[in-house]
Amino acid sequence: MFNLESIGLPTDEKFSTLDEEKVKQFKDSITFKDGLYHVCLQWYEDKLKFVPSNYSASLRILDKVTKDLEKKKLYDQYLQVFQQQEDEGIIEEIIVPRKNFKDYTWIPYRPVLKLTDQTTTKIRPVFNCSDKQKGSVSLNEAAYPGINLMTDMLELIICFRTNKYVLLADIRKAFLMIRLESEKDRNRFCFFLKKGENLHCYRYKTIIFGFNADPFILNNVLKFHADKCPLDECSEALKSNFYVENLVKTGNNPEILSALYTSVRERLHEGNFNRIILTV
Repeated sequence: MFNLESIGLPTDEKFSTLDEEKVKQFKDSITFKDGLYHVCLQWYEDKLKFVPSNYSASLRILDKVTKDLEKKKLYDQYLQVFQQQEDEGIIEEIIVPRKNFKDYTWIPYRPVLKLTDQTTTKIRPVFNCSDKQKGSVSLNEAAYPGINLMTDMLELIICFRTNKYVLLADIRKAFLMIRLESEKDRNRFCFFLKKGENLHCYRYKTIIFGFNADPFILNNVLKFHADKCPLDECSEALKSNFYVENLVKTGNNPEILSALYTSVRERLHEGNFNRIILTV
């Protein structure tokens, strides 16, 4: 059920002191350097210490996935996905002796296959940040997820009933465009990869899909970006018309909506969000 505030009715409910502190700390951490946005993640410190390294489970799943994809003759294509991410600076290889595996957090992942036509199979990895061992805490449970964005989503849904035309677009690979400033944070998004008979260690330099704080992080980065720009309809759209990576804007003049899309796309390029695509 939705609460009163989520449908636009005022309530006396306020953010907790913890929310206020975490949100402020996160906003203060946002920086733009070398053409990229960088952030420091917020954690529940009392839970973070109980997040296991997960290296045994990650190695076990990697072995199973590798054998399965090799049988299907898809493993080379799978490796190409990671090679592209490495070329784009999204991931980086790290040297970790086996005796030190326990000092990093390793995220298990599995491939998702999608048949794009009758002859082509698209493959991508999906990471499980909610994985945990019995009696332990997952990475998602230890992360501060941010404030509830349900109000924003309901406002966007209501917009569909107010005007004649709808502009829908999304930022492709939005999360992978936001860099992790802290090495401690990067060391919590590690994974193993096999190349031939050799085991390689990698870590993400960005936030990743499947991390429960993603919507909160992207929402605040977009607002931070908008605040650096002139106060106009484009900046207002960045602040108020995105739900996660999706732009939703209604209006009665398609030419105005088209011009807004062009302005939003150009402004997002300035923040290195270089792929905003119309979805309809």
